Amino acid sequence: MRRAADPVTTVVIVPARNEELRIADCLGALAAQPVDGTAVILVANNCDDRTVHIARELANTAGLRLDVLECTLNSGAGVGTARRLGCDHARALWPEAAYLLSTDADCLVAPDWIARNRFHLAQIPAVCGRVEPMAGELSVLCDIEIVPAEMEGRYERLVIEFYRHFRPGPCGLDGDHGGAAGASLAVHASAYRAVGGFADVATGEDRDLVRRLKTGGFGVLHAGDVCVAASCRLDGRAGGGMSDALRARAERRDYLIDEALPPAQALIDAATNGNLGPWPLQVAAQDRLRARDLAPHITCLENALHAVRLRQGSGVC
Repeated sequence: MRRAADPVTTVVIVPARNEELRIADCLGALAAQPVDGTAVILVANNCDDRTVHIARELANTAGLRLDVLECTLNSGAGVGTARRLGCDHARALWPEAAYLLSTDADCLVAPDWIARNRFHLAQIPAVCGRVEPMAGELSVLCDIEIVPAEMEGRYERLVIEFYRHFRPGPCGLDGDHGGAAGASLAVHASAYRAVGGFADVATGEDRDLVRRLKTGGFGVLHAGDVCVAASCRLDGRAGGGMSDALRARAERRDYLIDEALPPAQALIDAATNGNLGPWPLQVAAQDRLRARDLAPHITCLENALHAVRLRQGSGVC
């Protein structure tokens, strides 16, 4: 990502709000990618620290093709608006760019992140990468109560297995994981335009876009070989985002689990009736489950999956 004369085919959007402590590492990881034809747009929203200054210094030193979009968002806006503004800016600056990629300012993309995204985008309209916690920050998670965390992880695996059985494929759930985070999201510019782009929402813009892509017939791959390491900090910039979820777990509250994980019987009924929505699912606020209530739902889905496997083994559809 060093030859400024190369035509831009790929634009990476990075929202940032007061990220002076992390932005150099984030952009440094992007600058080190061994690819040409890539530009980065930093959407510096409501920054009153040295984020922009540090970003420009890093870009000059590392040879990163960087454009900074400074903006002030109102109190009702959030990261969805920031990502949308970044994508709009990318399309205005480089209308010929085929791929729009997104990550976050507190993340480190893997050394082959852009290359792997491009590889998959040559075959499918959108790619959700795997997002894992930064190894050096795992100590933040030491206070998390292990039993509820294990139960949520177990239930998530059951939901994904059940969903894959009843709605496989790129417009259902295709790939190695079920994540759909803006920290690693890549999409063809044409598909992005076709579904209206990122919504102006405070959080959840990533999953919303993925759902609309699938609903519109644009396949999405949840690719396990496209990797990003995310911060484990508990003081995030987006209310209702990953940091809030981690803080609830660290404070050992009886927290609401991921909104993509519905009650077991509701999932079974939707599959039986052919009404499974696109993944990731979005559970209504009043139907979300708490960690303490997971045991019967785990049993219910385990029994349902056991019946599915028995039918498969007997050749009965």
